[in-house]
Amino acid sequence: MLAWQYDYANPAVHAKPDYDFTTLPWQAAHPQQFDIKSNPATLVTNAEPFAYQVFAIVNRNGARAASFHFDVTVESGGVTIGLLQDGKWIASSSTQSPGRFTDSNSTLLGSARSITLVIANNNASGESRLTVADIRLYLRK
Repeated sequence: MLAWQYDYANPAVHAKPDYDFTTLPWQAAHPQQFDIKSNPATLVTNAEPFAYQVFAIVNRNGARAASFHFDVTVESGGVTIGLLQDGKWIASSSTQSPGRFTDSNSTLLGSARSITLVIANNNASGESRLTVADIRLYLRK
C-alpha cells in the first residue's frame, strides 16, 4: 500500500491528487498572515514555537493510506508539514533551514473518519515565513 508513492520518483507524474493546495478546506489557527490567493501562497506564522498555523480536515472516504507531496520555500524560521489522525502525528516532514523544501511522505491510516493536513511553525525562536507553491494529498483505498 505505501509502495505506491515510491513507484513515482517524479511527483508530477502522479495520478490526479484527491486534494491540492487550492481545493483543501484550509482553516487558520494562529498565523499572522495566510494568503491562499497569492501564487505562491504566503504564510507568516505567529511567534509561538511549534504551534499549528493552518490545517485542512478531510474525510478519508474509506482510504487505507495517504500520501502527500509539497513544495515550499522557507524564507526564515522553519516548518513542519504533516498528517494527523485522532489528534496524533502519523506522518510529517520538517526543516529549519531557509530555502526550497520539497518532500513526499506516506502513511497507513487508522479507522478514524478524517485526517488533518497541518502546516506548523518549526522555530523555537519565533515566527517563520514561507511561501507554498504546491501541496497535494492522495488517498489510497
